[in-house]
Amino acid sequence: MGLFTSSQSSTAEGVYQDARQYLHEKDGNVHVLMINSFSKFVNQNFECENKYTTQLNVILDGLQDDGYEIVDIKFNSLMGQGLTGNAEGFHTLIMYK
Repeated sequence: MGLFTSSQSSTAEGVYQDARQYLHEKDGNVHVLMINSFSKFVNQNFECENKYTTQLNVILDGLQDDGYEIVDIKFNSLMGQGLTGNAEGFHTLIMYK
């Protein structure tokens, strides 16, 4: 893990614990979980977006560890987000059953 990934994982674990209250009971139907997040502060290099990757993987691991099946993942990104307007925002829709 990188230098900052442990704090990113910790943050994502807290987000998943909060999100659990909104998860639908397993009934065979497809349900959604929307996650809002931001890119790294400095995101100008061609590289793995490790903050988003680390945090989203924690959410996906939590869902699967809780017995949910990931059906699909969709996302969009928005430039000029955050307090300074310099961050890229991500909306990630996780479809699960």
